[in-house]
Amino acid sequence: MMPNLTYRERMTIQLLRNKRAGLQPSTQQAIANKFGLSKMYVSSIVAEKQHGKKSDEWRKKFVAYAGME
Repeated sequence: MMPNLTYRERMTIQLLRNKRAGLQPSTQQAIANKFGLSKMYVSSIVAEKQHGKKSDEWRKKFVAYAGME
């Protein structure tokens, strides 16, 4: 395991793994569709450009949905 990866890097790796395994979500668009959010908003949360309690809650939900727990 590579230490010190950012949230964005870990999410990108997980989405690629999901894609190779034929699992969902395999894209940020799939995450956006699941939660009824815009792709731009999901992208900014994953890139950690959004800060605060709400963004932290979304990141936790994305982790669970992507299978990173």
